[in-house]
This record gives sequence, C-alpha cells and structure tokens, in this order.
Amino acid sequence: MKEELETQDIYNLIHTEERFILYGYAPICANCKIAERMLDLTREIIDFEYTSINLNFHVDFINDYKITSAPALLIFENGELKESVFRFESVTNLVNILGR
Repeated sequence: MKEELETQDIYNLIHTEERFILYGYAPICANCKIAERMLDLTREIIDFEYTSINLNFHVDFINDYKITSAPALLIFENGELKESVFRFESVTNLVNILGR
C-alpha cells in the first residue's frame, strides 16, 4: 500500500502542477472500486496521470472543495478547480472529460 499524501501536499500539487487530477475515494465504497477501474481503462485510451487519496483523511480538503460524495474526480488547471465529477457514468464519459 502506498503512503497517503498529507493534505498540505495535495494543496501544493494543485498550485504547482499545470494540470492536476485528483481521485478521491473511500475504502469501503463499492462505487469507488468501479470508478477506479474505469479510470484505469480510460488511461488505456488517453494519456493522463492522476493522484488518489482516501477522503477519510482529508476533511479540510473535502470542506474547501465541497466534495459531496465518493468517488470524486477533481480536475485542476493552474491552481484552479475546473471540474468536479461525482458521477463517472462510463469510460466514454471520462474520456470526454479528461481528454479536453
């Protein structure tokens, strides 16, 4: 198991990366497991990197970015939140969102 990022590390990445994609999950969430598989399939179609975090450890972050459910996919560009996705729907939908 990889080490969980500190909340401050996440904020730093948001503000230093040109494009930063964050996937938030909860370990006991069945939909999160499906969503992560969908992200992996999407990565086979288009090239992108994302960072995963266990939302249970980032309450301040959840409040700051108004994360309402898990799974959550947040797309930041130049330090600004451009899109929040809470319904992954399909790999095709993720390709459309992430391929922009």
